[in-house]
Amino acid sequence: MAAITNTAQSKAGMGLGPTTSIVVTDAAVADEAGLKTLLEGLAQAGHTIAGVEGTANNSGVMHIALQGGPDASGYSGETLSSTIQAVSEVVTFTSNP
Repeated sequence: MAAITNTAQSKAGMGLGPTTSIVVTDAAVADEAGLKTLLEGLAQAGHTIAGVEGTANNSGVMHIALQGGPDASGYSGETLSSTIQAVSEVVTFTSNP
């Protein structure tokens, strides 16, 4: 019987990818439709949505974890095309190579 060789490698890191930015909405998200529009706009800008914290329906600001796409570390009150909500960067994590 043939032997199976494990070629997996392990690296230290945060587990979310090489670069992850956390952005916050500049105001409460009005409703689920507004959240959907915001997330679709971020995706159209080239980001992958890694997570969302908070609730729509005017219950406060929301934090969104973004990966990939344009550098989000400079977002400050940015309203991307096709979004109705401005976002600002809170922190950017870059894993060790």
